[in-house]
Amino acid sequence: MSPYLVLPLLILVTLAQTTLLPIFVPGPVRPDLMLMLVVGWGVVHGNGQAALWGLGGGLLLDLFSGAPFGLHTFGLGGIGWLADVLQTNFFRSNLLIPLATIFIATLLYHIGQAAVMQVLGYTINWAFYSFNVVMPTAILNTALMPLVYWILRRLDRVVRPRLTW
Repeated sequence: MSPYLVLPLLILVTLAQTTLLPIFVPGPVRPDLMLMLVVGWGVVHGNGQAALWGLGGGLLLDLFSGAPFGLHTFGLGGIGWLADVLQTNFFRSNLLIPLATIFIATLLYHIGQAAVMQVLGYTINWAFYSFNVVMPTAILNTALMPLVYWILRRLDRVVRPRLTW
């Protein structure tokens, strides 16, 4: 997809995730819009674009967050790369695969972030964090993924070059 479309989309999602969601969804459990966008695009389109979307979106999230710089960039870049690697035509035709993918990606993303934070010296209460933040967030992301998947499939149909005879 054209960078002229991707950059505004990533900026819009970043602004929504960092400014609007905390207002409308207070508390630690919020949908990860950027994660769903990156995983969804990897499942829908593939071709190595989700890793680039993850790096770009992660960089934007790093600029807006108070977390150590690079935490979102490397996490989303890695998740995007995995989504690209695992993308096949089977993924595009079966809605259960994106649901399982976002559930597992959310677990990997949040647990990986917490592990990096602990290595950097932050105290993590693993039991509380796992059962009160990670699992509910994974369930919420999985519940919202059909909508994101549908939107991204429509976007893919609009931007993907068509064969004309």
